[in-house]
Amino acid sequence: MTDPTTTPEAARDAGILVRKYGGSSLATVERLKAVAADLRRARDRGHRLVVVVSAMGDTTDDLHELARQISSEPPRRELDMLLSVGERITASLLAMALAGEGCPAISLTGSQCGIITDTSHSDARILEVRGDRVREALARGLAVVVAGFQGVSLAKEITTLGRGGSDTTAVALAAALGAVRCEILKDVDGVMTADPARVPDARLLSRLDWDEMEKIAASGCGVVHLRAVEYARRHQVTLVVRSSFHDRPGTVIGAPVDDASAATGVDPAGAEAAAAPAPAGAPGEPQSRYRPLAMTVSAAAARLRLVTTDTDLARAWRAELLERLDPARTIAEWLDVSDSFRWEIVAPLQALDGLPERLRALDAEGRGTVDWQSGLSCISLAGGRPDSWLQVHRHLDALRDETGGRPWRLRADGSTLRILLDGAEPGDLPARLHRLLLPD
Repeated sequence: MTDPTTTPEAARDAGILVRKYGGSSLATVERLKAVAADLRRARDRGHRLVVVVSAMGDTTDDLHELARQISSEPPRRELDMLLSVGERITASLLAMALAGEGCPAISLTGSQCGIITDTSHSDARILEVRGDRVREALARGLAVVVAGFQGVSLAKEITTLGRGGSDTTAVALAAALGAVRCEILKDVDGVMTADPARVPDARLLSRLDWDEMEKIAASGCGVVHLRAVEYARRHQVTLVVRSSFHDRPGTVIGAPVDDASAATGVDPAGAEAAAAPAPAGAPGEPQSRYRPLAMTVSAAAARLRLVTTDTDLARAWRAELLERLDPARTIAEWLDVSDSFRWEIVAPLQALDGLPERLRALDAEGRGTVDWQSGLSCISLAGGRPDSWLQVHRHLDALRDETGGRPWRLRADGSTLRILLDGAEPGDLPARLHRLLLPD
C-alpha cells in the first residue's frame, strides 16, 4: 500500500502525519504486521508518524460483555478502567510490529500523551491536548503509537470518549501537533452516499467541506465520529478518510473547494480532487427540490417519547436518561420544553434496552406519559439545504408511488430528514430512494 498524497520525491521531512486505524484494520496479527509495513514506507518517505489505534476487532464488545456478566449496572468509572485496556493492547503490539520493520516506535496511553478531558466517564470530552511526550518522542526519531478513545480527567481519573472516540483522539492530536493532515483508515473506501452493502448504486464522495461532513456525521453515518468532525472544523484540520486495505484515495474533508488547495496541501487537480455532490437539476425539475448529500439506514430501531407537565418528574427522567443513554448510539432526538416537557428519541433497540420500564418506575403517581414503540427502521437523509421542509414533503409525496407506496412518517432534524418506517427492516426502499434523490 502506498501513501496517496506523498510522492517518492517528497522532501526528507514531509511533516507530521497522524493516522488512525480502526479495529477491523488491526483485527489480527497479520493485519498488525501489514499496517506496520505500510507505516514504515510512509516513514521512509519522510513523514514523522503519530498513529492512533482502536482496540483490535471485537475487543471492546467482548470487554463490555464481561462487564455485563459481572454486573447489570457496572460503575462507569470501573467500565472506563476496563475498556481503556483494549486500545493499550493494540498500541503496544503495533509498536512491537513497527520495531520488527526497522521503524523504532513507542506506545503511549491517552494520559501519557496529555489528553485532558472533563470528568464524564464513558462519554468524556477533550479539554486540552498537551502532547509533550509525543513531541519528545518524535524529536528522538520515534514513531508514536497512541491508544485512542481515552484520556485523563482533571480529577486524574482514566476516562473514555464514547464509541468512535479514537477518531476524536486522532483529530485532537493532529491539531495540537500541527500535522499536515489526519488520515482515518477504516474498512470502507471513504465517505459514501450510502452503505454499498445495502445500496448497490452508492458512490464515493471524493471531497467534502467540514460543514458537509458534519451534516453527514450528525445524520448517523458512522464513518467519522461527529465530535471528530466538529473538532476538525474548529481547528481547521484536513481529514482524509480511506481504506486500510488498498491505496485508493478516499474522501478529502477540509475547506470549501474554492480554497481547498491551500487548506489540504494537496493539488485539487490530482488524484484526490473532488467531485462535489452532483449539482441539482434545473429549477422546476422534481429532483432539484431536494438533493441530500448522503443516506444512512438504521434497522432494528425503537422510539421512546416522554411527556409530562411535572417539573420534578421531568428532572428525574432527565437524570436517568443522562446516566443510561450513550449519545453515540442515538439516531435522532427531539426536545420541547415550555409549560411541559416533551422529549423523543429514535435509537437502536439495544441502546434503549430496559429504559421504558425504568422511566415508568420513576412515575409511580402517573404524572406523565411514556410512549414506547419498537420494530421500527429509519432512513436518514443528510444535507441538501432545502428552502422549505414543506416542499420536501410535497416532493417525497410525489415519489411515494415510485418507491413502493410504503407508509412512512417524516421528521425534520436540523439539516437531516428522518423517514420512520414500521418494520425493523426497510427492505429495498433505501435503494429506490437513492436512485431518485441521489442520482449520479
